[in-house]
Amino acid sequence: MYFMIDYENTGGQGLKGAEYLEPEDKVIIFYSKSCDKIEYGLLKLILDSKSTLELCRLKKTGKNALDFYITSMLGEIYGGGYDGKAAIVSRDQGFRAVQEYWRERAANRSAVVLNSTIGGCIRTANEDNGRTRTAREALRQVPMEDEVTRYREEERLRKRTKEIFQDTKYGMMEEQVWKLLKEKDCKKNLYLNSLKTFGREDGLVVYRKIRDELLQTGTMDTGKDAAV
Repeated sequence: MYFMIDYENTGGQGLKGAEYLEPEDKVIIFYSKSCDKIEYGLLKLILDSKSTLELCRLKKTGKNALDFYITSMLGEIYGGGYDGKAAIVSRDQGFRAVQEYWRERAANRSAVVLNSTIGGCIRTANEDNGRTRTAREALRQVPMEDEVTRYREEERLRKRTKEIFQDTKYGMMEEQVWKLLKEKDCKKNLYLNSLKTFGREDGLVVYRKIRDELLQTGTMDTGKDAAV
């Protein structure tokens, strides 16, 4: 996927989400003399992604000059036979006209996406892959107080789980136990998943420790209950 960064317009904020870049991506940063500095950490994210990076510096200043560079590059890309998606990273809504143009002419009607950040473009592109799902989850809006409460409760439960199993042979299997707890919806499913994960004998031991030391004490909410 191509990412064309209107750096004069977005600055470093436009590079938010660079951690989702992949080696197959091509990043082109359009900039001018007035904005030729970048935070090292942001640049390193791009370089470490192993994506192809190109710097395109404006030769002569002028009104909307960088915009013309970006639209010209887009024509060059699609004119060269590229049939994938291209992202314009900019806050300039004037680029919607560019989207409309390629919507009528590109094989993929949603070929050109527009957003103010790299992460936003990945989410908007809506490709069926892991990074899209990761970016969508990271960028979704959540109630602040509820999410902080949920996070703290999850950390408390994780700590308690570690305490329960640390002196047993399951202490090194903390992540498997934690996965059971996160996927639970009732005692019956927790019981069955314990057997599936650890085998009948060990699974029964793990389930009983969870039941007796987490469920019975009210440390954990199991949702719909079922006696096992």
